Amino acid sequence: MRRSVDRVWIAGALLALLAAAPAAAQYREYYVRGKVQGTAGEPLAEVQVELRDKSTSRLYHLKTDEDGVFKFAGLPHGIYAVAFRKEGYAPKDDEWDLDAPQSRMKRVDMPDVVLVSEAQVQKTQRIQEVGARNKEAAEKVRSRDFDGALALLRPALQQAPDDADTLFLLGLAYSGKGLCAEAVEALTRVTELTPTFPGAYLQLGACHRKLGDPSKALAAYDKHLELEPGNADSAYNSGLILFETDRIDEALARFQAGLSASPDDPDLHEMAGRCYINQAKFKEAVDHLVRARAAASDPDKQALIDGLIREAERRN
Repeated sequence: MRRSVDRVWIAGALLALLAAAPAAAQYREYYVRGKVQGTAGEPLAEVQVELRDKSTSRLYHLKTDEDGVFKFAGLPHGIYAVAFRKEGYAPKDDEWDLDAPQSRMKRVDMPDVVLVSEAQVQKTQRIQEVGARNKEAAEKVRSRDFDGALALLRPALQQAPDDADTLFLLGLAYSGKGLCAEAVEALTRVTELTPTFPGAYLQLGACHRKLGDPSKALAAYDKHLELEPGNADSAYNSGLILFETDRIDEALARFQAGLSASPDDPDLHEMAGRCYINQAKFKEAVDHLVRARAAASDPDKQALIDGLIREAERRN
């Protein structure tokens, strides 16, 4: 009788174990592996990773190792709300869909998780704020509200003292107010921060010219033309300096370069005509002056060009 009891107990235990086996399997369905890193690709250790099963609210959590790696072994199927937290970094949330039941444990390699430091977040916010102010300031400069532009740019510069765009707009606003020395300071800083910023050299040339320093103005225009060959504005302005210092051949070369880029520019045609008069090439002078006269609308300008044309025709 004792043996029959034993056989019944063993058989019952086996049945209970077999009945429990499927239930146990459902709690060890997924092996999830992943890595957390910073924006430069560096592994982040000690990142708190928390999973919450959205249907049962069951929680799982661990921290990444020194290589930034996390591993969850034996996760039951479900949809998980995932949170990544580390001091000094912006939190990040995700959702993992592991809802498909598995008969055996399935490995899932998650894409790398990137956490952004709070310092980087703050820097991005500052850049966005400065950018918004710069956009508004640029509109004020365009509408010649230079005081309004300066009121916006000075606080922006306190937030980002080495922002080239802010400094460039500051230079434009100072130049618009006739404060050329202040403009030169701001624009020179732009060229130090961004040596390939063409507009800064163009404005520096204009400011140095107003300050009575033609050599510095010419150097600035030359640099601008290196970056933007044939630019009509720099060609005209630098050619004018050369013309005024009796470097006629060099001046003419600048005006011709400008006309290659802007063939209908009346100011360039006028100055090319003046150069040809100085070279005693009167036919060429008349050709350019006639084209300048055709585009002139100001009566005084028309009269001036008419006089130049008569002189060239008389001497031809």
